[in-house]
Amino acid sequence: MAYTKAGFTVKNGVATIEMNAPDTLNPLDLKMAQDLSKAFETCEQHEDVKVIVLTGAGRVFSGGGDIRYMMDEVEAGNFDIGPLVRTLTALTQRLRQYSKPVLCAVQGAAAGGGCNLALACDMIYAEEKAQFMQAFVNIGLTPDTGGAYILPRLIGRTRAFELFATGRPLSAPEMYDLGLITKVTKNGEVLEETMKMAEKLAAGPSLVYKGIKELLWQSSFPDFDAFMMAEAAIQVRSTKSDDFVEGIRAFLEKRPARFKGK
Repeated sequence: MAYTKAGFTVKNGVATIEMNAPDTLNPLDLKMAQDLSKAFETCEQHEDVKVIVLTGAGRVFSGGGDIRYMMDEVEAGNFDIGPLVRTLTALTQRLRQYSKPVLCAVQGAAAGGGCNLALACDMIYAEEKAQFMQAFVNIGLTPDTGGAYILPRLIGRTRAFELFATGRPLSAPEMYDLGLITKVTKNGEVLEETMKMAEKLAAGPSLVYKGIKELLWQSSFPDFDAFMMAEAAIQVRSTKSDDFVEGIRAFLEKRPARFKGK
């Protein structure tokens, strides 16, 4: 499979996987999800890769779903989120299974699935101006990419509910104070700082890192796989609602959505 929206390079034992659709804010559409999945699987099998760094090209990490594409498909009567949800579900499940540490470098915005993809990584570095948003509610969708499982286990159910229910952005310093990211860097230096840690880990005991990942996931997220199956079904159901259509239309028209609960 040829890479068109994401690819990877390897240097000093570190693979850098970059989402590369900056003109559309690195959306997590089906092709992006497929490219990411292929890149991660290749890195996992690559003996020279000891650590993986995930980042985005351009001014943002990822703006989440491709809402204009969703609207076009809805209006054409062709929209089926199932393939995308299944691909993102598998990718998120595999992130926890990879034997190699996965570090995330976030610049600009990490919205929706982009935010939760970052949360599924082992360490997150973010520049000062970065913002993290559980933006699903704004377009009438339930959360995806494992966020509704991971986030409440990190900050508690009530705080997680507030973030999902309001979709309000969190700054990088707020994320750090909540224990959700590893380090806040100066603007423009996040990838450089992430690479310093990645290269340090690449020189360390790989088998120990694999064991640490297994222990942390087993102790914190033992039933993650079962949850992800339920998440996929609920999100597919969300896209069948009138509120979803109104949400994406309002977003594109830059107006408040008029939700009706249907």
